[in-house]
Amino acid sequence: MQAKIEKMDYEGRGLSRVHHMVTFFPRVLKDEEVEFEIGKKEKHFQVAKVTKILKPSEKRVPSFCPYANECGGCVYDILSYEDSLEFKKNMIEELFLKEKIFLPPLSIVPSRPVLGYRNKITLKVEKGKFGYYEEESHHFVPILKCELVSPTINNLLNDFDSFAFETGSFTVRVNQKQELYLEINTKENLKIKEDFVKKHSIKGISHNGKCVYGDSFLEEENEFARYRIPINSFFQVNPYISEIILKDVLSFLNKEDIVCDLYCGVGYFTFPMAGKVSEVTGVEVNPNAIFSTQKMLRFYPNAKISFHVGKVEKVLPKLTQHYTKVMVDPPRSGLEKSVIDWLKKASIPTLFYLSCNPKTLVRDLKLLEDRYEIIFLKCYDMFCYTKHVEIFTVLNLK
Repeated sequence: MQAKIEKMDYEGRGLSRVHHMVTFFPRVLKDEEVEFEIGKKEKHFQVAKVTKILKPSEKRVPSFCPYANECGGCVYDILSYEDSLEFKKNMIEELFLKEKIFLPPLSIVPSRPVLGYRNKITLKVEKGKFGYYEEESHHFVPILKCELVSPTINNLLNDFDSFAFETGSFTVRVNQKQELYLEINTKENLKIKEDFVKKHSIKGISHNGKCVYGDSFLEEENEFARYRIPINSFFQVNPYISEIILKDVLSFLNKEDIVCDLYCGVGYFTFPMAGKVSEVTGVEVNPNAIFSTQKMLRFYPNAKISFHVGKVEKVLPKLTQHYTKVMVDPPRSGLEKSVIDWLKKASIPTLFYLSCNPKTLVRDLKLLEDRYEIIFLKCYDMFCYTKHVEIFTVLNLK
């Protein structure tokens, strides 16, 4: 069968109608003509498997990744970087327009670099080889390196034989000093070689959640704060973009502010905020992350900082402080309805919403629009060549 791609969807897929049914085409561009077969059928849509590009787009470029067609993580690797930003911008504008939400003039802050920017990677291991699962499947794709991650991490991957195992997974994290932390999950016994540890400046290794070498955390710092990142904790993956967002967030604060930082993790925004405001409270569900923030409080003896551990929706009703600003940086699923209800009932004067998922951001902004108006919105290419984008929105109470 043949088709012409009508448009692109938010997931970075081509979209067309085949026999009156919405059909998604991975790894194609608008106006391309393709030969395909149907790979997956659902009740209201189907997914095609493209077998040949009959008429390629003028914007199509060769991918930088040898695993791109199997992995599926980098949906915009067939575009120039500049065009990938334009496609993301168009998708965001379309989402806001569809929901009739006011959107200020939009641009996306580009990353530098655009490859080798990630400070963390998580890989599956099968039959002694490491790799990714293909997008939306459990089909294992073995790789030798990933172009998106730091060269320091790829150097360690090149030495996989030094800690190799047959089945499981592992995560590697690197800080700006090029020190590494290795989290390994496998039922097998491990043999860690000392020369391997020294060669790669490994500060700690965990095996199934238990520290078996060095420290149980990795330290990081920027011009505003120091951090302690324990195993299984969230931390921003693109240092260059993260610091730009941090500076933008801080620019909206003043000395009189009393701030609540929800989903605070290890305090990436909380600690820098402490130096700008009267008081700041962090809320985070991960006890390991909160334990680490407590350990870092000694570096801020003159700041008024407190932390609460627990689900945000459970902790919020217990907070009695009158906050002037609240920051939310939720997971991709966005805000729980109860959190939105609390924010509106508390009449918080200003909200900061940092989102890695424009779809759930738009959903939540729609629920907030009767009480809040957008005064600032900025996009950042935190995840180059992937379908993801980071958005920082500032809302004022009407």
